Amino acid sequence: MTGRRFTAWRGAQGLAALGIVAVTALVRGWLLAGSYFNQDDFYMTGRAAESDLTWDYLVRDFAGHVNPLQQLTLWVVAHGAPYQWPVLAVGILLVNLLAVVLAWLILSRLLPDRWSRVVLLAVFAWTPLTLVSTLWWSASMFLWPHVTCSLAAVWLLVRWKQEGAPVRHVLAILLVTAVGLLWHERSVLIPPLVFGVAVALADRATGWRRVRAALRDHAWLWGGMVALVGGFLVAHSRLTQVEGGGGTPRQLLGVTWSFLGRSAVPGLAGGPWTGEIDGGAVRPATWVTVVSLLLAAVVLALLLRGGGPARRWALAVLLGYVAADTALLLSGRAAFGAVIGLDPRYSSDIPHAAVVCAALALRGGPPGLGLVRLATVRARVVGAGCVVAAYALAAGFGTALLVPHFQNKADRAFVEAFRADLAADPTQVVFDELAPAELVLPLVGDDSRYSHIFGPLPEHPAFDEPSPRLRVVGPDGHLRPVTFDGTVDAVPGRDGDCGHEVTSAATSVRFALPVEGRLVMRVQYYSDAESTVTVAAGDWSERFLARRGPNEAWLVLPDLPGSVPSVAMWSDGTVPVCVTDVAVGLPERP
Repeated sequence: MTGRRFTAWRGAQGLAALGIVAVTALVRGWLLAGSYFNQDDFYMTGRAAESDLTWDYLVRDFAGHVNPLQQLTLWVVAHGAPYQWPVLAVGILLVNLLAVVLAWLILSRLLPDRWSRVVLLAVFAWTPLTLVSTLWWSASMFLWPHVTCSLAAVWLLVRWKQEGAPVRHVLAILLVTAVGLLWHERSVLIPPLVFGVAVALADRATGWRRVRAALRDHAWLWGGMVALVGGFLVAHSRLTQVEGGGGTPRQLLGVTWSFLGRSAVPGLAGGPWTGEIDGGAVRPATWVTVVSLLLAAVVLALLLRGGGPARRWALAVLLGYVAADTALLLSGRAAFGAVIGLDPRYSSDIPHAAVVCAALALRGGPPGLGLVRLATVRARVVGAGCVVAAYALAAGFGTALLVPHFQNKADRAFVEAFRADLAADPTQVVFDELAPAELVLPLVGDDSRYSHIFGPLPEHPAFDEPSPRLRVVGPDGHLRPVTFDGTVDAVPGRDGDCGHEVTSAATSVRFALPVEGRLVMRVQYYSDAESTVTVAAGDWSERFLARRGPNEAWLVLPDLPGSVPSVAMWSDGTVPVCVTDVAVGLPERP
């Protein structure tokens, strides 16, 4: 099969594959263009922007994950193209398409000149199961690099079996496996999948002797993979402190059923075509689940009946991969209950294993689609076209259901409103507080503050600085003037119309009642000349520029230890600053 590598894209089947790639590029490119950042994207970008590129940063524990290459990507984006969605959308699309191309190269080697490879490519490229992870940057980094490395490892193994040159292929497979592990822990599934493919391809043996043949034929590869994964797991256990997900047996069964029966199978069938979406959970209608399971049962029966000599091993490999994938989810997320299994992000890596195993099952089987015996070439072409068209229709309905909920258009509108207001008046200062949960969940604490998530913006917003133009962020992202939700006023000054006369000597401005907590302070004043006024309380102090004429300044009083009965003020000017009113309070929520 030395010449086979040059024929993957030739002929009618090659043109059909190019058509599938083109449709994937157009549809997913269009959907990506309309999507935006969401949740983890914001605070992970903030963390990267605030960090130096050090080893500690690259291997830091992130919610139980240790992903150096993801951290590196975040750092490069945060420092080079922060919040430039078109740049990231192109990157996501290119990796997605690379995975589709690798899948076609594998299918072409396993099923040369078979129209069934076109059908399998359509399933992998168009399944809605990978859509949610594609439209969300953080989730796409969990999915597509792993899937691409997994497919690359399988492709290299198949080439090795067909062309020889073992040393080169062993090193290449170990390299892509290492890259996958550095991207995401889910890549621990690459070695089992590659081993399963090797067993299914061990045609010189039968039965259980296939396992022994695969072990002997690729001994150096398995030794390297065991060392690689073992070293990774040891390092991972030392770098992260997050424990397993736990869960009762009932919870484990509930998650497993949701993960496989209600998420993976309907997604592979092109669904869900109807159902409910709650946050990240996709609940298909009951009839969708039933129809999907029946379709899966029919496909499995046809593969067992019309497949090649390794069909049972191929299905066993798929079963093992799915079981391992389920075990990873149960070990880390079972305590969340059945709802976690309904999140397509966790089952989105199953399609690539499914199409590879289906191709292994069909390899060496009867001609045609491999499932149904078709006597003529015309019948095979028409049959493949009908199946691809039917799957495109099903996937279209599944995609249409998911897109409105996962394209993150509300996040885009929020950020664009924030940036537009800043661009219109760059002198505005933003009162720093937690972003709404729709943008970033408060579970991450201070990492969800506006100063953290919006600090990397090219507009370089200022937060909590003294300013005559302090603004709060409204629920729609627009900046609005501060209005108080109740105030504590200062005791009137003794200097008549001047109120509190602020000079180089400290003047005490006492509040009617002591105040506590993080509050906003409004200082109203007038002066005949510019000067810098310092406001202090305890260990805290801030300065603002007092301008000529009547004006006001807004300051953020931090949460100081104990209560604050008063503040001290002094000026560096030669002309007194008359402070006519001081008020402290919480900003009213717009």
